Amino acid sequence: MTTLTVRKQDGAFVLESGARASLRTGWTWRCGEIRTGTGRWTVAPTDRRRIGFTSRGEHGVPVRLDPGRSHVPGPGGVARWAPGRCGGELVRDGHRLAVRLPGRRGGPIRVDVTGEWAELELVVLTACFALMSQRRRRTLIMMAVVSAASG
Repeated sequence: MTTLTVRKQDGAFVLESGARASLRTGWTWRCGEIRTGTGRWTVAPTDRRRIGFTSRGEHGVPVRLDPGRSHVPGPGGVARWAPGRCGGELVRDGHRLAVRLPGRRGGPIRVDVTGEWAELELVVLTACFALMSQRRRRTLIMMAVVSAASG
């Protein structure tokens, strides 16, 4: 098992894996841009509730994370994405990516990697975006409810 870390650095989330890979987003987390050594992708939710996410490049959609139907690059069987409140897990053919969000804002994201993954940086940053986007959506909803209740 390998452990990777994603940290916020100079306005972007940077994957500390030896390769230069980063994720930039807006404050609402409705979309973002992932850059790796192999290219640039736009990452965004596939629905209003931010359940499914895709990373889209000039040649199509290499990564789709959705509890119902996921797809990641490389050979292998069906990928299963299971997001949770504080993290998520992607499993395919016994290989596993477990992403754990920090308990406090600004802390590092921990990613435990088991097995071989094609386009690892892209898959990891897409999973991080998916989980952080869902967290941001919950925060914005909570702020709207509190604002409506107090106003």
